[in-house]
Amino acid sequence: MATSDLSNHITQLLREKQIHTVRVSLHDPSNIQRARYVPLRYFLEQVMHGSLSYPSAMFSMDTSAKLLPEAGDGFDGGYPSWVLKPDLATFGILPSSPGMAHVISDIFLPDGQPVPTSPRHILRRVLNDLAQDGYRVYGAFEYEFYVFLADGQRSNSSSLEPVWTGLQCFSEVAQAKVEDIITSVMFALTEMGAGPEVANTEYGSGQFEVTNSPFWGLEIADMAFYYRTIIKEILQRKGYKATFMSKPVASSSGSGAHTHLSLFNQNGNNVFSDPNQPDGLSKLCRWFIGGQIKHARALCALCNPTINSYKRLQPYTFAPTTVTWGYEHRGAMVRIPQHRGQNTRLENRLPGADTNPYIALAAMLSAGLDGIRQQIEPPPALARQDAYAQEFTHLPRSLPHALTALEEDEFFRETLGEEYIRHYILMRRAEWERYEAAVTDWEYKEYLDLY
Repeated sequence: MATSDLSNHITQLLREKQIHTVRVSLHDPSNIQRARYVPLRYFLEQVMHGSLSYPSAMFSMDTSAKLLPEAGDGFDGGYPSWVLKPDLATFGILPSSPGMAHVISDIFLPDGQPVPTSPRHILRRVLNDLAQDGYRVYGAFEYEFYVFLADGQRSNSSSLEPVWTGLQCFSEVAQAKVEDIITSVMFALTEMGAGPEVANTEYGSGQFEVTNSPFWGLEIADMAFYYRTIIKEILQRKGYKATFMSKPVASSSGSGAHTHLSLFNQNGNNVFSDPNQPDGLSKLCRWFIGGQIKHARALCALCNPTINSYKRLQPYTFAPTTVTWGYEHRGAMVRIPQHRGQNTRLENRLPGADTNPYIALAAMLSAGLDGIRQQIEPPPALARQDAYAQEFTHLPRSLPHALTALEEDEFFRETLGEEYIRHYILMRRAEWERYEAAVTDWEYKEYLDLY
């Protein structure tokens, strides 16, 4: 749709739906979705075709909202205001908030240059690299999440109470009890244009999965942005607490964000497909896998950004722990589903539900593109083998180990940017230092009465 036509469509929609407020949102380097609320008049007069200021200090805050001056120019730089510019192609009405709309924005320095640590800019740059080689990406994130009773409804102050109990995922009887959650989420995602396909309970008390339709390019991550926001807001209004932590309950299954990807050429053909090969996969697909295998340990740091992420990556839990790939193998890091032809794709099972979709997608694509350019052959696919066996190269078991792997692999400094990688490692290490200094519930239970 042409820019003028899109603007007219949005203006008409704002008035038809009686919108009074627009959220101008962005995804920051700490994987936090932030927003500024703008009244309709100001949005139409100033922001829609202009900009909105944003304090640069926010990009130097970690997940605790602690300001880290060394992440950026610090106080010497004065923390100037940066500039948000809405991407009108992402505009939508919020079904969870009557009278409110939503638009994702990009962030720029005062001189008009993209902020180098902006996740959305980084993904766009990688997508441009992909386009220069003649490819487009088609895919989707496949999120799992948990739903608990809200704070005031917990059975006690120290435990979360899931909205359903047991391990019988897909059970009609169990799902009938939580149909209000399933249907309200699917309705809201449909209204936002995210295209939900299938919803069901998963293998953990209170765990759900709602799969989305695939999208092209930047929309893959934008839809993931909307997905997490909408689900949390819809369920909060219904009196529940949804979480996309990778491992919210130690004794239950982790939540992944398995990522399905295909590459297409300019003629609209799936370049992962080759019907003349015994397995139906092209050499290019194998090279793409080879790039992800080569950079897997550093990729792990970018796909699993929190301390909690690594509590999901445990053996025999359907989460990967080794640098492996296989056909329909759910223990491998990269799984090749059975679909072929135009539907040929790979599934990277590395990201947890707490992943930053822009950075995870950018990192996976850049690693795969490196495999194509360097014609990197992957190791043999798993063939009725235990993916968790000691014989395979193992993924990092903790955030510090993953960050060390990221430091040692210079590739991502070149593709995602030196400044972003420096900023990312600094912020994640600061979180680890806070974690090490904390006294946990486990320590109280283990030692309080003993010593």
